[in-house]
Amino acid sequence: MKRKFGAYLSSKLIRVTTSGKIIREIDGLRFLAILPVIIQHISERLFRYSYASHSGFQGDYHKFINTDISAYWISRGTVGVFVFFAISGFVLSFPFAKHYLSEQPSVNLKKYFWRRVTRLEPPYIVVMTLLAIALIIKGDYTFSQMTPHYLASILYQHNLIYHDYSIINPVAWSLEIEIQFYILAPILAYLVFSIKDLWLRRGLLISYIFIFVTLQNVFDWNMGLMKMTILGQLPHFLAGFLLADVFLNEWKNGIKKAYVWDIIGILALILLMYTWTTEYWKNLVFALSLFTVLFSVFKGKLLNAFFTNTWIMISGGMCYSIYLIHLPIVEFLSRIIKPVYLGSNYLANLTAHFLIIAPVIMIASIIFYSLIEKPCMDKDWPQKFTAFFKRKISA
Repeated sequence: MKRKFGAYLSSKLIRVTTSGKIIREIDGLRFLAILPVIIQHISERLFRYSYASHSGFQGDYHKFINTDISAYWISRGTVGVFVFFAISGFVLSFPFAKHYLSEQPSVNLKKYFWRRVTRLEPPYIVVMTLLAIALIIKGDYTFSQMTPHYLASILYQHNLIYHDYSIINPVAWSLEIEIQFYILAPILAYLVFSIKDLWLRRGLLISYIFIFVTLQNVFDWNMGLMKMTILGQLPHFLAGFLLADVFLNEWKNGIKKAYVWDIIGILALILLMYTWTTEYWKNLVFALSLFTVLFSVFKGKLLNAFFTNTWIMISGGMCYSIYLIHLPIVEFLSRIIKPVYLGSNYLANLTAHFLIIAPVIMIASIIFYSLIEKPCMDKDWPQKFTAFFKRKISA
């Protein structure tokens, strides 16, 4: 009975793709990307609300993470966002790479851009609108104060106009960069994958990564406002391009896995978290580590088995919904459960808060995903919705 229910539930939650095919490792990597982001956000609010509410506790979060080794590594959860960028680089470059390298049909750009709109915009607009209304009702902002921020956020311009995170949903900063990449992806894919010689193409791709990391450090593109633009993040997307190249060439007849890649992958993940900084040499190592983490999930035996597990893959497939709604839930619940304090042990407190908050995030995400996001995965949903609306009017 349990097995049947699990199979039924998984069939309802499995992601829908335009091609009808799912690369399980990519959805597993999405899980790897979203989990540390959630844990980091819970950790920050544990410090802000629970720790701060207990007498005798003083200090700021940045000083705290430099004195507690566990808190330090948890604070590196933002690297999950860069894993998302690399995944986007892989996914969006893939059809273009197939065209240039495997003589597949060319990508219809009109359909490409329309698909981005119909797939991603409805969930985003729903969440941002509901949160904006909630903040107005709550009294944090007036309607006139909220309106310009709302419009800037909906149009993916908040980073550029206000030089700061959206006041509605701070995590939208990365989505604004994703939109910039979506626009540039066809041009970037042409510049890379139109080169037929494999080693020349990969050499240039690696050179692009090296050059952009260098330019970021020379012109400070990895700091301030510029880090919130594609110029500050492009090497992460290009790591996904490199993976797409490997996938289409080396792995088209299957992937030979080995335990050594499990070790390499775990070490690369640790290195990825350690080298997230503005230092030049660490930025170069970071880019290499990011690619290695992705590569190892495909090549490692244990890593591959874990990240292609059905429930890990399904959770990763819902990451857009989770990403959109998790922070408001963390913020709300962290204030309510701030009395939950288990003494000075940071990991004990974080675990307690995670076990309370994470299930709520998952349940809410499943509901939002099922009602809002998954229907938008059907590429024909606008036509079906229009036909349904017309039938209702004529009736």
